[in-house]
Amino acid sequence: MPEKIEYALPEQIGNPDLFVGRKEEFDYLLGDWYMTLEGNFAQNQTILSRRKKGKTSLLQRLFNILWSAGAERKAGEVSVIPFYYSIRDEETSLGFFAKDFFTQLIGQYLSYKKRDRELVSGKYDFKTLSRIIDDEELLELYETMRLNDADDNWKGLWRIASEAPSTIGRLKGEKIVQIIDEFQNINEYIYDQDKDRLRNMSGTYMYVSELREAPLIVSGSEVHWLLKIVGSLTGRFQTYNLSNLPKEEALEAMDRYAAFMRTTIDDEAKEKIWQLTKGDPLYIKALFMSRYNREKDYTVEENIVDVYEKEISSGEIYATWMEYMQKTFSSVNKVNSKRILLYLFNQGRERTRAEIIKDLKLNYTDEEMEEKLNALIAGDLISQGSTAYRYEISKDKTYELVFRRVYQDEIEHFVPDIKADIRKTMGRNNYTKGKFTEFLIREKIKKPFNLKDLCEPAKNLRIVPKQIKERETVSIGTGKKEIDLIIKAEKNREVWIDVKSTKNRYGKNEMRRWLSIVEQLKQTAYPPIFMVYSRSGFTKGTKERLIENGVFIVKE
Repeated sequence: MPEKIEYALPEQIGNPDLFVGRKEEFDYLLGDWYMTLEGNFAQNQTILSRRKKGKTSLLQRLFNILWSAGAERKAGEVSVIPFYYSIRDEETSLGFFAKDFFTQLIGQYLSYKKRDRELVSGKYDFKTLSRIIDDEELLELYETMRLNDADDNWKGLWRIASEAPSTIGRLKGEKIVQIIDEFQNINEYIYDQDKDRLRNMSGTYMYVSELREAPLIVSGSEVHWLLKIVGSLTGRFQTYNLSNLPKEEALEAMDRYAAFMRTTIDDEAKEKIWQLTKGDPLYIKALFMSRYNREKDYTVEENIVDVYEKEISSGEIYATWMEYMQKTFSSVNKVNSKRILLYLFNQGRERTRAEIIKDLKLNYTDEEMEEKLNALIAGDLISQGSTAYRYEISKDKTYELVFRRVYQDEIEHFVPDIKADIRKTMGRNNYTKGKFTEFLIREKIKKPFNLKDLCEPAKNLRIVPKQIKERETVSIGTGKKEIDLIIKAEKNREVWIDVKSTKNRYGKNEMRRWLSIVEQLKQTAYPPIFMVYSRSGFTKGTKERLIENGVFIVKE
């Protein structure tokens, strides 16, 4: 890992600081795999995940790490040069594809050698490529490409271009890591001179993937489509499924997105978001970056619920899952496919073909049922179970909620309460514990009491409660805040209490939120009396700062 990363390749994530974690993946790719690369024995890799799971960000960051490491390479060390290429989902000719592949390869190779970031941006095309080449061996390779182009020899162009990474590596005694994103598109969008689609373009890599000077890392978001291609390359690729972020990395991602989007969070909010997203990068990003995140305060549970419900109904999460579902439902029996998905969601475990036919009363033979289920697998909507006879669906509550929100009424004539499901998913155990803690405090304050008996610092002030409200959402300035307990008392007095019921101590984030409320209300005609109760105490300096600002601390 270089001491400093230069972002020669602009990353799709936008702000590089929003990239978080992937320690497990980098530990392998920059550790054991890198070691075998230097030893001329690296195995090709396939990274699988559905769209917006973070694989492109991972691969682009890997490029920038390897590119940056070139500046710190010591004498005698092997040059390991990254080459990143994304195969677009648009029709193109084999001739254009080969020239574009070659052009980007040469530009990125020279950018590494010259330490010139501008050469990665591709401000040149195949015709003008010779202007940036000042190496005789590369010029000879380019000239060979140019002659094949003049003869309209598209196959010759692709043979030279596809082997160029290993050719250059062999000529220069270097290693070129080929990072090819959306690799599944190679068999779908490239056509020959007769306008026929080249369905077996991936066959090129039966030979190319064996060339040790330029090992491949390929990825794709059409998971089963890519698996089919890689499977046809008979043992030439290791396959890795990119999972969600582990909890520690997911919490860090929340902190970064919250800071970037100026959204208030605390430990309790992060725990709720973790339960909701389970570390899925898309879900975390969508929640914070959503245009519906107007309140900018996720310490209020209802704000999380409202934004997530909108993302599930019409936002980025909705659009991503609907792209998968609509593509699949357009090619298979729509009604029964939807019934099968809902059935598997309801079961929550794998089921055999016979059980699905029987329980749903489907008029299919076993062969017909297998064909339908394989179509759903190909669309990345369900998965194979523990055997080829069994099937299951991802235990992804957000995916389930998107599906139910769109299709459950059509199938069962029942409209689910999405907001209630979101609240339940976030973990009502924490909520129940919080309610119980509030109950204990409420028992102390439901009868007249004196502040000096309940709080510190001591103050001789008698409070006579008239009404107690729990989890009350109030308007403050232009936003809304959720207050755990509000006492409405005699003489136009109100007491607002912030309750921290988790095992974590009351920290700086909670303090800042509470003091911002204090600051906004202290100039009103009848400002509330502010209190804080924390079951597990306070982080260093937090309690003192609260007291300095006129907040009372509820004693145990």
